[in-house]
Amino acid sequence: MPALDLKGCLEDSPTFRKRVNSHEESIQNLEASLKSILKLARSQVNLSSEYSLRQQELALGFLTFGQSQDDPIVAHALEKFGKSMLEVEKCRHMFNSHVASTFIDPLEKFMKETVSPVKDIKKRFEKSSDDVDSAMSKYMSKKPRDPTISEACAANELADTRKGFHQVYMEYVQTLNDVEAKKKVDYMENVLAYMYTESVFHHQSYEILKDLEPYMRDLTGIIIITKICVLTRQKKKGNGSRQRYVEETVESRTYQDTCAQNAASEYSPMHGGVPGSPLTTTQPSSPAVSKSGYLFERRGGRVLQSWVRKYFIIDGEELKCTYRGPKQPKDDDLPTSYNLRVCSVKLTDSYDRRFCFELISPVRILVLQAENEQDMHEWVDCLRMANQMALNSDNAMPEPVTSFRGPSDSSPKSKLKEFSSTNSETDQLLLKTLREEPGNDICADCGAQGSEWASTNLGVIVCIECSGIHRSLGVHVSKVRSLALDKWDSETIEIMLRLGNTVANEIFQESVPQHMEGFRINPDSTRPERDLWITEKYVKRSFVACKNEDEEELNQGLWNAVTDSHLAEALRCLAHGAKVDYKNPDHEGQTALHKAAEQSDEIAVEFLLQWFSDVNQKDDKDWTSLHYAAANNNVRLVLALLKRHAKADVKDKDGKSPLDLAVDKQNVQAVTALRLFAFDKQHNSSPASSLDFGFREAMSSFKLDRSSYGSSHSALDLRQTTSEFSPNERDIVLNDDQNHKLLHPSGGNGGDI
Repeated sequence: MPALDLKGCLEDSPTFRKRVNSHEESIQNLEASLKSILKLARSQVNLSSEYSLRQQELALGFLTFGQSQDDPIVAHALEKFGKSMLEVEKCRHMFNSHVASTFIDPLEKFMKETVSPVKDIKKRFEKSSDDVDSAMSKYMSKKPRDPTISEACAANELADTRKGFHQVYMEYVQTLNDVEAKKKVDYMENVLAYMYTESVFHHQSYEILKDLEPYMRDLTGIIIITKICVLTRQKKKGNGSRQRYVEETVESRTYQDTCAQNAASEYSPMHGGVPGSPLTTTQPSSPAVSKSGYLFERRGGRVLQSWVRKYFIIDGEELKCTYRGPKQPKDDDLPTSYNLRVCSVKLTDSYDRRFCFELISPVRILVLQAENEQDMHEWVDCLRMANQMALNSDNAMPEPVTSFRGPSDSSPKSKLKEFSSTNSETDQLLLKTLREEPGNDICADCGAQGSEWASTNLGVIVCIECSGIHRSLGVHVSKVRSLALDKWDSETIEIMLRLGNTVANEIFQESVPQHMEGFRINPDSTRPERDLWITEKYVKRSFVACKNEDEEELNQGLWNAVTDSHLAEALRCLAHGAKVDYKNPDHEGQTALHKAAEQSDEIAVEFLLQWFSDVNQKDDKDWTSLHYAAANNNVRLVLALLKRHAKADVKDKDGKSPLDLAVDKQNVQAVTALRLFAFDKQHNSSPASSLDFGFREAMSSFKLDRSSYGSSHSALDLRQTTSEFSPNERDIVLNDDQNHKLLHPSGGNGGDI
């Protein structure tokens, strides 16, 4: 189960509450299971100890009886049998001791120190939640001219209560995260230790247990491989998942301490309500307006009315509302979604509460109350903007609202946004360099300043108005992404750096006909004018200069450009009509994608994939691009191609798949990536896929490692590894040779009892 983000405590959305409830139910089920298991384990140890005493008495009886025998053969046999039985009971005594020390005692400690305190913290959390709701209702119920309640006193009381609630909330969420984190590793390690103890003791029952040993060995291998793969991605931060958990805990504690230092006045609704909580957000995948938060909704008529607190969210063209709790009141039959295309919004002072506004829909007039004046204006602005975008969805989309701007924020420079925090520091620096390249500071189509959108396959940077036209052309013509909001891969940024507005316009605007000069667009051009110019430029390619090159020359030019990693020339050939999947007869029918993969040119591969090159195209040897990536042990290319739906089971003329080639060449990293992919593909629909053993995270960790592909080879013959594992693709090869030994039971916990 994914860990809860402490930042969700500040917003306290219904979705976050549902996740908290799921963690609570998981811990309750865990506690019940642990109690049952501990009871059975103690009973087993007691019965085993009693049985061992009887066996020792029987062994001593054999020894005594043997000493009284005159026949030396019988005496020797009884003595041997008795001593053997005593040795067995010594092993049983060690077994009972290990069960107590490695299974019962740790689980009892886990129950006492980790699971049991959750109940006490939960009671404090529920009481604090009720207190803050009461304080909020008391503050929001104040009438504009009610002298009996001091607004400042009510606000201070709400602020103190809210701050205390958030501290308890974060402590409770952190406790739930602690339990979830610990049970994944500690519980399974204890279970494995118990099973290995059983296996060692019951050596005489090996025929019964041997069918279970492959599963135990595989389970041990999976846990160890997960730790090693996470270690690869986290080598600069710590060792293994335990170290990572410690680091995340420290980070969480630091965040709690920072929040604890906030003054109580910062929680006051007169100053924004919750420090650090975003009031307005935008969806990374589109420029649509999005805002969420709690509002009070008026129910009833003018006389008999009540106010109910609900959670509202603007989702595209819809305004959706829901209660914070998992259950909706039975008497609430009002709509939970309103189509903003047919709604209007206006401010009003016709009600006995402050900060009210109306959403007028064909069904009803929805009266809503915000927490303060700024929040009210932001909701009204966002609803109006979403309404206009819904009514005129084919028109250019305005800049997404990210905060309530004052007059000082109207300068052009203030419109430039910081890059998404999901990008690494290196990629953010590359994006900054891209933005500062000559020609990239203005729109490639209309020349507007402060352009923040890019077409990744065309290599141009455009403004928000022109990006709307690019989106309408379809992704087969232009793939639009935001420089500020979207996550960027390093390869895609490198493509943009090699192209850019200057290079692209030299291709797509090289020869503008005289009769079209009057149709050039500028920052003030209308939507139809932009549509005409951009369609002529990129779809019809009316401004691309005619070079009188035949199709074969263009195709060969594209192939040569990719071979030389000359993306500008490759773009020119594609603009003139070269086929991206042209098969070169002089090079065994290779396409440009094959050649780029053979040369481990990740930038060229990404560029061709942007232009929809067939990732499963075969050459004369029936090799696909994945064959070349696996043969070169380029794990980043392997993962990039798999992400683009490359088929890992395609066989060449020799009957070899990409995995077979990597095994033959002893390419450990490529083998590991392909086998992890095959294992994950086989099990991703099973219940085990929810156990968070880290397959996708492990595969991502390989892609993050830039320094090792092409250089890792195993001293162990990978062609022989399949005989040591089950045939169901569970034979995952480690990316570090020295860890092969960990796949054997002797390397696991409790293996040498």
